[in-house]
Amino acid sequence: MIGKPSNPLVIARSPRQKHSRVNSATKQSRSQFYTYRDCFVLLIVLMLTGCAPQKQITHERNLGIDAVLARVRQRNEAIHTLTGNGSISVESPEQSASGSFDLMLRKPDSVLVEIHGPFGIHAATLALNRQQFVFFNRMQNVAFIGAPDGKTINSLFRLNMQFDEILDAFTGEFPLAVNPDSLVRFDVENGLYVATYKDHGQVREYHIDGDAFLITAYRLVDAEGKAIVTAMASRTDESGAIPMPRLLRVIFPAEHRSITVAYSDLHLNDSVSCGFTLPADVQKEYR
Repeated sequence: MIGKPSNPLVIARSPRQKHSRVNSATKQSRSQFYTYRDCFVLLIVLMLTGCAPQKQITHERNLGIDAVLARVRQRNEAIHTLTGNGSISVESPEQSASGSFDLMLRKPDSVLVEIHGPFGIHAATLALNRQQFVFFNRMQNVAFIGAPDGKTINSLFRLNMQFDEILDAFTGEFPLAVNPDSLVRFDVENGLYVATYKDHGQVREYHIDGDAFLITAYRLVDAEGKAIVTAMASRTDESGAIPMPRLLRVIFPAEHRSITVAYSDLHLNDSVSCGFTLPADVQKEYR
């Protein structure tokens, strides 16, 4: 029998040609694998980049002292009211005390602080305005009443602070130099503006965050080079329109006294009422 003629289109391949075809298929497969892998890695990177918190861009520190202080004042003047809660501690050679607090503050004339002790006990109320200072010790049912000046405050807390300094201690503000001509140094250190003033023998030094325009450190030094007041503001919250430090600390080195305020929660420029009425049966002591 005559065999069936073979298909003329089918060409026999040598072993080398078969091996070459296998290598080509393998390379194509590997190429597709690397393409898929690279796309997968790129996708992961994009996801992580999108989810990661973005770092704040630090601008070049090239402003003059007048522009810097103008921005600091603008930030301070934008705060009209403050409500918040957190912890407060007062340290002194006689005793140290700490507790939690609820605060209502309205600039420029009133502040109401409810102080709680261990287990949430309502221990005291501090009501302060331009006309009167009231510290109500709820545990003893005694109210100490006096003028809102340093003398009254010092007689109760042994803290050398004036009315405005108490408000500033809660809002993260520090007294700016009165005489601009007393500037002796203006520089940039570690990304912060540093300004030093010398007037009537006293030296005031400020460290200013050039992004938030918040004074992060303040120091008042006497003519002998001894620190009168050292203050710090940190843990800045910039989630809102106005940067606000959540940790504030004021130290009086010579007296070995300090006050520390740490906010757990705070709100700016909400409606507040700082009114307070003493109970009818309270015992009153005037200072």
